[in-house]
Amino acid sequence: MSKPHLVVVGGGPAGMAAAGQAACFGMAVTVLDESAALGGQYFRGRQDSKMDGSPGRFLDAHNEVEVLLETLVVDAPMDGQLSIWNEARGVLALPYDALIIATGAYDRPVALPGWTLPGVFTAGGASTLAKAYGVTPGHRLLVAGSGPFLLSVADDLSIKGCQVEVIEATPLSTSIRGLPIIARDPEIMRQTLGFLTRLSARRVRRRYGHIVTSIHGQDRVEAATIQKVDDEWRPVPSSEKTIAVDGVCLGFGFVPQLELAQALECAIDYDEAASEFSIRIDDSLRTSRPRIYAAGEVTGIGGVRGALAEGQLAGLTSVYDAGLINSETYTIERKHMVARLAHIRPVANWLRQAYRPRSGLWSLAESTTMLCRCEDVTLATAEAALANNPPTPYAVKTATRAGMGLCQGRICSPYLIEWLRARHNYRIPRGDRPWRIRPPLRPVPLGDWLAPEVA
Repeated sequence: MSKPHLVVVGGGPAGMAAAGQAACFGMAVTVLDESAALGGQYFRGRQDSKMDGSPGRFLDAHNEVEVLLETLVVDAPMDGQLSIWNEARGVLALPYDALIIATGAYDRPVALPGWTLPGVFTAGGASTLAKAYGVTPGHRLLVAGSGPFLLSVADDLSIKGCQVEVIEATPLSTSIRGLPIIARDPEIMRQTLGFLTRLSARRVRRRYGHIVTSIHGQDRVEAATIQKVDDEWRPVPSSEKTIAVDGVCLGFGFVPQLELAQALECAIDYDEAASEFSIRIDDSLRTSRPRIYAAGEVTGIGGVRGALAEGQLAGLTSVYDAGLINSETYTIERKHMVARLAHIRPVANWLRQAYRPRSGLWSLAESTTMLCRCEDVTLATAEAALANNPPTPYAVKTATRAGMGLCQGRICSPYLIEWLRARHNYRIPRGDRPWRIRPPLRPVPLGDWLAPEVA
């Protein structure tokens, strides 16, 4: 009898942990990833790392796992089958007995004046360039937004010799109030103190309770204006300060990558307090669809340690549901993973709530600010579309073509949904993300799409 076949979509920490766990218990495992190397964003540029969850350790321990890199999932045409694409073979049909979604997250896009200028990067993109390629967005840089990831990015850039200033929207008092929670987790405490110590030694200035309200320049970034903000991140009048810089790195948290989950019709939940969509899961990481599981940032932004623990649990649950282990073994193994998650999640949940986007963030765009770069849709165009339409994402999309370009709304839809919620009292429906996804989930050559092979 052939082994049950598990497909894991996403080769980051969660995906590798899930694949490794399932392979240990006898499943045939295939891992798909869009990148040229395993590891996701966390291990980008650190392929030789031997820390827990790293690509090096995974490949050393699990050479029986099939790994398909530079491979896109473009459709889920029927139960138990994905359509995948790579340049060498085009579109292929890939059957599976179980599927784990570990597609991770990407930087939350925020529209503000000047955000499309050359020299403006997402914080994650700037960090990847610095770590993987030794390239920086400029020499005089602002790292602006909210959350502890800003410290990591500032660390990556300042070690390269950049003059960096951190602009944190959340007040310093928030971090101070969270010290008792963070102190319960020595690993996070050591990491935070390490960032602060190194940044202080390099004289990296940190401003709290400020936000970048506009970015200036002709052909590229030349300066940025920052302002003090109130508790809802609304700019305080007459507090403007313009700083000469040649690069701005914006980081307002992350957005789970849910396109595949939507294509599979998994239930999606919305956390209003954190302004975050995520895949609905049970306490064993099963989704609402049979034989489909989820792990890592797609279940809620929680960091690499949570992703590793969730990946292990999702892999174990898939093994149990496939009948490869009995309930006693599953209960014993699961107990350790659940205990690990119980230790990790309080800090992750506090960070997600404490540094969540506030309503003022969705009011920074001006009438000429571009909201959808693929289709050149400005704020004024989106506002005009609502004159004769209900304030819904579908109405804006239909009337303006926002989200119909190559990225299919990955960049503009998170902003448009929050802007409608904050500025036009839009209520997000329960159980789904209000932005339709159509195949192909990623752009592929039409000829390949029309004539698929069988993997």
